[in-house]
Amino acid sequence: MSTPKTIYPQSEARRLREQPCIHCGKLSRISRNVQDDGVGKLDPDVSVMWYCPNNLCDGHDGFSIETL
Repeated sequence: MSTPKTIYPQSEARRLREQPCIHCGKLSRISRNVQDDGVGKLDPDVSVMWYCPNNLCDGHDGFSIETL
């Protein structure tokens, strides 16, 4: 089983945009959260997930678009 990729460098995460839901195809919003490691890196890690707007869809609880 593959592991979903949810952590990106901030410089890469800024370029990510809304994506179609992998379950139903609706355009899904992106959520970015900086992972505070307390070090103050120039390019910190960011947790990225997409959320489908359809409440009945499996993607409503979040999905990723890449795997490791």
